[in-house]
Amino acid sequence: MIRLIKDTNIDFIGKRKYAYILSAIIIFAGIISLIIKRGLNYGIDFTGGTIIHISFPSKIETEDLRGVIEGMGVRGATVQKYLEGYEFIVKIGPSDYPKGTSFSADLLEILKNKFPNNLPEILKEETVGPRIGKELQRNTLIALIIGLFGILVYVSFRFDFRFGTSAVISLLHDTLTTITYISLFNITVNIPVVAALLTIIGYSVNDSIVVSDRVRENIKKFRKENFLTLLNRSINEVLSRTTLTSITALIITVILAIFGAADIRDFARVMSFGIITGTYSSIYVVCAIVYDWQQRFPNR
Repeated sequence: MIRLIKDTNIDFIGKRKYAYILSAIIIFAGIISLIIKRGLNYGIDFTGGTIIHISFPSKIETEDLRGVIEGMGVRGATVQKYLEGYEFIVKIGPSDYPKGTSFSADLLEILKNKFPNNLPEILKEETVGPRIGKELQRNTLIALIIGLFGILVYVSFRFDFRFGTSAVISLLHDTLTTITYISLFNITVNIPVVAALLTIIGYSVNDSIVVSDRVRENIKKFRKENFLTLLNRSINEVLSRTTLTSITALIITVILAIFGAADIRDFARVMSFGIITGTYSSIYVVCAIVYDWQQRFPNR
């Protein structure tokens, strides 16, 4: 078995108050950011907008097309390759184009001037209404609530109610800190970003279960051991496994964040942060809450 970290004896639970403070600062910063920015930067999937299918006779780079669009003052546009180097899908929100005139006509005119030997053609243009956005938001919220409830029932049944509740609090912590990251860095919230949030929840609960499972094993093995010592022992025993898993996943998401397309980059950036905060919460949040709960309401 590969061990990235040798045997450790770190007092994680003893430092839990510092972790509480750090988490509170991050979440508070997210709340302030959301208030100042009046919410998240929702993409076309949620707000509605315009979708343009544009074609070129010869290949051009995605970044060249994105540069033209940004030069028009549109910062939140999504540019996706449809046919390698020849066709692209451009998505913009209803208020992304500051001039307020026909975006497609202006874009076509600028592209013809910039690429006179590669004249583009708009194959299709359609408008997505905001009702689709509201439906997506509602379905996302329902999925999150059902997922959290299912996790609470599963972990409570497999371990006990304290661990189930702590796991759900950990997931809420990871979701809130990730939303803080999204807000602070003004990442456009679209379907890939929502997918990243849901994936982070699954990743986080997996880490929480691994730690909780080791605690359950050690409770049976070290019945007379102090609960604080037992929790620290359990976290230290899975630390190498948790770290190795996180680094492996981070390598992939960082590569995608650097070399992926625009939507994939946002997905990968959110996933990278989520992996970090998920690992942090499985070490500092789950067992810390269980320990404080045990101190207030002792349970054999």
